[in-house]
Amino acid sequence: MDGPDDTVAALRLAVDGLAAGREVVLATVLTTFGSSPRPPGSLWTIVDPGDARPTMRGSVSGGCVEDDLLDWLRRPGMASGRPVRRRYDGSTHPGLPCGGMLEVLVEWPSDPAALRPALAAIERRRGIWRELDLASGAVDWHEPTASMAEVPVQRDDRLWLPFGPAWRLLVFGAGPVGEHLARQGLALGFEVTVCDPRPAARLAVPGVSLDSRAPERVIAEHCPDARTAVVAVAHDPRIDDLALMDALDSPAFHVAAMGSRRTSAARRARLAELGVDTRRLCAPAGLDIGSHTPAEIAVSIAAELVAARHVARQAASSEVANRSAAARADDA
Repeated sequence: MDGPDDTVAALRLAVDGLAAGREVVLATVLTTFGSSPRPPGSLWTIVDPGDARPTMRGSVSGGCVEDDLLDWLRRPGMASGRPVRRRYDGSTHPGLPCGGMLEVLVEWPSDPAALRPALAAIERRRGIWRELDLASGAVDWHEPTASMAEVPVQRDDRLWLPFGPAWRLLVFGAGPVGEHLARQGLALGFEVTVCDPRPAARLAVPGVSLDSRAPERVIAEHCPDARTAVVAVAHDPRIDDLALMDALDSPAFHVAAMGSRRTSAARRARLAELGVDTRRLCAPAGLDIGSHTPAEIAVSIAAELVAARHVARQAASSEVANRSAAARADDA
């Protein structure tokens, strides 16, 4: 999905533009194949597309599709009450320079109330599904599955577009590895919080603040959900173990701890003595890429984090598809 602020910014721009009586266009990535710059569900908002310099937030590609869409939107009579699909594969519209395929849904919403439920849900860290009738443009809203999938799902002439809270990364330990991991987490689209109660802890990562409270208090406030990952890199059991105890008892999609195999075994034994189930703890954290420096270790942990997020997305999408099939069977 987009970076932690892209979807929210795009939705806010759309709602504000509609409330001000301006023309608003929404473009959503439906499907991709091969090398595509943006994943399904990515959102792009354009306000007053006919202006020489329209206001825009979000994106659907690396720039090539946006230019073509703007040119197309500026043709006379393009505004429509019904959604329109545009497929970029080199056959009818320009192909992507990377050789991939991209299908985009274009909409012309007219009422800010039709988008406010998505914005409200994201701000409350809840998921919500927007069901769109592709023939008429009519919209319904639905409560999400527990896993909050984020990939669009189409059945006949109905399309379900998911909106969910940003993916979060809670890093415990503000040392060199934690600092590198915080930077990489931001680049990967996570909202990042770093916790370290030690008096000498320092953090210099723009966009990330240092929380100096005790780990259990940070976990309690953030309430890790299915879009939250917890990674302990403090190398101090007084911090790491306290964070892991509560994180492993939460729905967090990924829980990991840095350390050698010997350190990890000792940590598992300590936590087991306290009655903590460590079966889903990833320790030692990170993929085995021969990393040694703090930056390399952070890369290995970030790579494992991306893989875990991909698995979580796939599981959520499968759940949505199964629920949709079950609903159709019940209606038959």
